Amino acid sequence: MNWQFTRAGHWIRFEAGEPICHIFPVSRGGLEAVTPEMRKLSENPELEGEYKAWSDSRNSFNEGLSDPNSDAVREKWQKSYFRGVCPSGRNGPADHRSRLRLKPFG
Repeated sequence: MNWQFTRAGHWIRFEAGEPICHIFPVSRGGLEAVTPEMRKLSENPELEGEYKAWSDSRNSFNEGLSDPNSDAVREKWQKSYFRGVCPSGRNGPADHRSRLRLKPFG
């Protein structure tokens, strides 16, 4: 989360139970162990096809938001990633998860 405080000396109040941050744990040294690579999307035709399908779908969805009677307005957001479905419509990874069941703080 990013907070922008606009007035010096002004108290900020968060209500009980209101989320104030997002903690994203990363193992120490985990990012340093990654060696990034630049590749052309065309080197992976299947991935390139999925990207093009996503891009076309996203553009169509965004255009539909301007029509109050459109499917896009009724759906409110595209849920394929959440459902673990690739833009082409095929199933994504078998281990796809849309929710983690984390232990609460003790």
